[in-house]
Amino acid sequence: MVGLKPNTPNTPSAAQSGANTPVQEAPNPFSRPSSPAGHRETKRYGFIGLGNMGKHMALNLAVHVHNQGCAPLLVWNRTKEHTDKFLETTQKRADGEVPIQVAKDVSEIGSKCDYIFTSLGTDEAVEEIYLELFKSHEESRPTKHTTYIETSTIYPATAGKLEREASKKSTRHFLTCPAFGRPDAAARAQLVFAISGDYRSRKSVSHVLIPALGRKVMDLGSNVEKAASFKLVGNSMILATIEMLSETMTLADQSGVGKENVYKLIQELYPAPSFLTYGKKILKNEYSGEDGFSLQGGIKDAGHIRRLAEEHNVPMPTIDLAHQHLIAARANGGGNLDWCGLVGGTRIAAGLPPFKDKKSQLQRYE
Repeated sequence: MVGLKPNTPNTPSAAQSGANTPVQEAPNPFSRPSSPAGHRETKRYGFIGLGNMGKHMALNLAVHVHNQGCAPLLVWNRTKEHTDKFLETTQKRADGEVPIQVAKDVSEIGSKCDYIFTSLGTDEAVEEIYLELFKSHEESRPTKHTTYIETSTIYPATAGKLEREASKKSTRHFLTCPAFGRPDAAARAQLVFAISGDYRSRKSVSHVLIPALGRKVMDLGSNVEKAASFKLVGNSMILATIEMLSETMTLADQSGVGKENVYKLIQELYPAPSFLTYGKKILKNEYSGEDGFSLQGGIKDAGHIRRLAEEHNVPMPTIDLAHQHLIAARANGGGNLDWCGLVGGTRIAAGLPPFKDKKSQLQRYE
């Protein structure tokens, strides 16, 4: 059991908050559920998946449940290395007394928790974990209500499959709740969540998400496949932005204009978070995947986006090209990079070397 110091969310920038828009939507579209006077939360929370995003969400959730008077957050991760890193991080913020407990396995979380959050890398991992969770619920607490909050990027059909499995018991409630934002936004509780599923469940969960984990919830209705589809649509915008930045900055350097001037133009005309974040990474040649979204994850998401587009007869040539550049970058040693490392694929297409050594550092060129 360890303690951590609560995180204070930062105020969103003007670009993030949409300061110039005439109408501001509320951060949470749901009214707060009523509760008896003096009532203290007694539910148990669990979190599975302590990767680049999950570790930050879990830390902030631990603060929230402690402040609500709940039992300590129960966490689990498949690899011990990530669990150890997570505990090390919590020790650095151990001035406060916010306890966290590590479960011995997935079944322990499934048998003890009323609300279970998951943040996982692939559809296969998500399906495997949820089958274990549903099994432990059936064996240990079939009459007790459990809400499952899946925050990963998964294919809509996967979400539908899991919801149908969950609904075999009336006491199980499955929500898709993918998160928009990079790990640094997760650490500051500045994520944007799309949510879909059972109305009462998503209403209740929305008041955990805001302000504990994020700054806004977008309601996509009762069909769990909708939030999953929306996440892919949103990620297609980000991926297309990275592809466009990769092309324009490569052209700027090769034509003698210089990508530093492109970044200055971005600051003047397109000061949106994705443009600024990924533009700066490409400008500075910084592609570490240590605390970002992995290139391998980008390939997975691009595949999901292309599949969704094909199913709905929507050509997306920019995503097709980005997918090719991601694969080319991976094939040339960029598998461990942030997904903006797809610029390596762009450079290969332009006849330039993508990497300067075996450590997957992209080649600088003048």
